[in-house]
Amino acid sequence: MDLFSRWFFGLGIFALGIGWLSTFLLLNVLRSYIKTKAAERKELEVYDEFMTAADDIPSWLTGLAERTFFAILVAFNVSATAVAMIVWVAVKMLYNWNIVWRQRENITIRSLALSDLLGNIVSMLFALIGGLICRGSI
Repeated sequence: MDLFSRWFFGLGIFALGIGWLSTFLLLNVLRSYIKTKAAERKELEVYDEFMTAADDIPSWLTGLAERTFFAILVAFNVSATAVAMIVWVAVKMLYNWNIVWRQRENITIRSLALSDLLGNIVSMLFALIGGLICRGSI
């Protein structure tokens, strides 16, 4: 496979396209299950409040930027990329855990925060594999 094809498929198709779709589907399935459970506990207001955008930056844009950045780091075999990925996920989770800590007795909020963590892991996995495809290791 030539250089352009590896980058087109690794970054464009796999990391950004399939990575976005997989993360989107995972989060939709998890959050619909959490919403069902929240309705059973009569916590739909809490669910809706937490799911309201906390900032003006769309989540799809954050995911696009992080998958692009980390796929490129993996493709160029930059040292400590794995550490950087873990730190990035930790920083993003600290942002959410501040909300969780204040309302730690609420199962719905804890579940939504965990769904964010799972979404981050899937997103980083696609960035990693996409970067390895770009590098030619896969």
